[in-house]
Amino acid sequence: MSPSKTDASRNLFRAIATDLHFWIPFAVLLGGLVLLDKLR
Repeated sequence: MSPSKTDASRNLFRAIATDLHFWIPFAVLLGGLVLLDKLR
């Protein structure tokens, strides 16, 4: 039972890491564009 638990946690971690690596730069880019628009 423990191998399946480690696989599940590994897959969950991989899914979260993939999500963060996509969403964080996207949010930074969007925030930068909004900031530039407000400064103009």
